Amino acid sequence: MKRLAPYALALAGAFVTGAIAAETADAPVNPAEASASDDLPIIATVAAVKKLQPVKAAQHLRAGAILHSSDLATDGDAAALDPFIGMELKRSVYAGKVITANDIGMPTLIERNAIVLLEFERGALLITTEGRALDAGAKGETVRVMNLASKIILTAEVVGPNKVKTR
Repeated sequence: MKRLAPYALALAGAFVTGAIAAETADAPVNPAEASASDDLPIIATVAAVKKLQPVKAAQHLRAGAILHSSDLATDGDAAALDPFIGMELKRSVYAGKVITANDIGMPTLIERNAIVLLEFERGALLITTEGRALDAGAKGETVRVMNLASKIILTAEVVGPNKVKTR
């Protein structure tokens, strides 16, 4: 099979399978770099590329809901549901509408204005106090937290439900 340029795959609107991805490693990056001698088989690309099955809402889902398998439906393989299960909806979705990656995110562990346990750790020293979250956040995200004792605003990483750690 001849080389396939990445832009040809983008035009096909699909995702690359592992075998094709290995063959495209040295392909030109953009159409301006491609020459007429590249002979890009765009028709073969569409047939060889695996398309993702759309995931739809089985019922009306509100923003902030954690997705379960019973909330989702697909016309194809049930494995297409796996990336969506356990994620939180960012916006409401009506029954039968397609759910995209932009509609979901990691579950929120800290709500805005919640009282959180604020930890500072350096070596053997561990200081804990209460703070107020000024932002909402999921695990691993950074949020602003106001120390309730000193009223100083810090940036901290979310490590658990209502628990943040600063450095």
